[in-house]
Amino acid sequence: MRICHVVYAYFPADPRVRREVESLRGAGHEVDVICLRDDGELSRETVRGVGVVRVPLLARRGGRLRYLFQYVLFFLLSLVQLIRLHRHRAFQAVHVHSLPDFQVFCTLPLKLRSIPVVLDLHEALPEMMVARLRIGFRSLLVRLARLAERLSVRFADQVITVNEAVKGVVAERTGRSDIVVVMNSPDAYALRSGDTAPLRLRLGLDSDPTIVYVGGINPERDLETLFRAISSLRNRFPVHVIIAGYGDPEYLAAIRGVSSALPFAHPVLFLPRIPQDEVQTYLDLSSIGVVSYEENALTQVAIPTKVFEYAAAGKPMAIAILTDDARSKRFVAKARDVLMRCSWRVMEARLLSVYDRVSGERR
Repeated sequence: MRICHVVYAYFPADPRVRREVESLRGAGHEVDVICLRDDGELSRETVRGVGVVRVPLLARRGGRLRYLFQYVLFFLLSLVQLIRLHRHRAFQAVHVHSLPDFQVFCTLPLKLRSIPVVLDLHEALPEMMVARLRIGFRSLLVRLARLAERLSVRFADQVITVNEAVKGVVAERTGRSDIVVVMNSPDAYALRSGDTAPLRLRLGLDSDPTIVYVGGINPERDLETLFRAISSLRNRFPVHVIIAGYGDPEYLAAIRGVSSALPFAHPVLFLPRIPQDEVQTYLDLSSIGVVSYEENALTQVAIPTKVFEYAAAGKPMAIAILTDDARSKRFVAKARDVLMRCSWRVMEARLLSVYDRVSGERR
């Protein structure tokens, strides 16, 4: 099949989109991606056999009007690109990633020609709005988000999402029971790490425990709580802290301020975004895996990808584990068992079965 992915994110930086695209390519499908354009990226290029078209738009966090403006602008730009690409590529399926949910309607010109549409719900839109805009479920915006979710889910030929919790709330609100869960799990067999010794030397790490956080940096990650906890333990457990990632500049400045104001055994080390092929090596430096999420409507239905990454690295995910090696090993064994049952090999089979189904329906 010739498939086009449309995503309000950066490619190949977005791990979920990259993993899905690589799986489709591996199964013999031809894939194009329409996405955002980050600083320094080309507007058009081929990445590992995938045609990438980037629209001239940067994603920036902000207030309600900022989100709405960016979503609508990307919708219009991607609609134009999708129509233009379809004239040359004659797509046989379109895979649209949310957020926003209404992005799926950019496929209307193709759907009218009986081309199947897959909607990939990365998050639950109403819960996202409640969490990020600090509003209630009864607010007008959230009610509109629920309407957009319902219309989008019913419009799509097939819906996939990231976990059973999101599937449950979306199915209850929309009445759609055939949603397929494709989790954001890594391929436990393909993950590779390099030699950590040179990296430890370069980063100036001694024999003290290390906590490494790699990923998005925004208020939902609640890194302030992590900093305060590590600071309070500094006399009993001196810990190195490494924060590597990208995200909200204002939040990054705020947590830098928090780290400067708190006493630590070692200064917190902030690094820019790490290349994807080096992430596992950095995680191997970590003595424990920490997933620090603010409790809100969005995180209550989220399963952080870092849970799987730390499991793949063989890291226990609790600060108390610093004092109990036997308990640590038991937790690592349990985490690895879950990782194998939720490995990308399993999720990839679900994804490919979706395309087998939609291609069969098209015939």
